[in-house]
Parts: sequence; structure tokens; C-alpha cells
Amino acid sequence: MKRFTFIFFGIALVVFLAYSFKPVTTVNSDDCVLISGKIVSIEKGTSNDIQIRLENDSHYYYINRSSEKGVNLEQLTSKVLNKTVTLYCPNRWTIVNPDGIVPHISRMEKGTTIVYSEF
Repeated sequence: MKRFTFIFFGIALVVFLAYSFKPVTTVNSDDCVLISGKIVSIEKGTSNDIQIRLENDSHYYYINRSSEKGVNLEQLTSKVLNKTVTLYCPNRWTIVNPDGIVPHISRMEKGTTIVYSEF
């Protein structure tokens, strides 16, 4: 009986971890949480990502593989640094994001202007 319990919990743990670390897939706006704030930092990150920090927010948001998608760091900085924007981020719980906010930016708006979008 102990062996069965051990195997069951081992399989459950593997399934749980596999679900938690699955990559962000293409989402639509209905699958996103909207986050508004003033951008205080824009930097080039690893893997051609652009990392963005919002004022009074502990998350590091990012545009995945931005240079491959034609997003220019300097142009983005001139458009949105120290400006208030709305970010569309996938709303999905994982073990590394227990608050449900995946910091991957699927869309960014400044007012009514779309600055970046994967939709």
C-alpha cells in the first residue's frame, strides 16, 4: 500500500510541475489580466527580451523575443518611458506565479494607441 501511495503522489507531482512550467501559448484578450501603471524602467533582457518595470509593482514584465518581432528598444523607450500604459498579461496560475499574473506582455496600450500586440 505504501508503494502505491508513493507512486501516486510521484505521478501527481510530475503532472503538477509539468502544468506549472508549460510555456505561454498564444492568448487572446479574454485570457488576459489588464495591468495599468507608469513605466519606470525599460531594459534589454536575456534571449532578446525587453524587460519593463512599472511604478509600485514588484513584477518584471517582458516582451518575449522582442527583436525577432521587430520591436526596437530605443523607439519603445521614447514612446512609453515615464508614461502610463495598460499591459495585457496572460492570467494563468503556475507554481512560479501564484498570483496568476504571467509577466509576459501580450499587448501594450498607451491611451487608445496600441504600442505592441501579439493578437
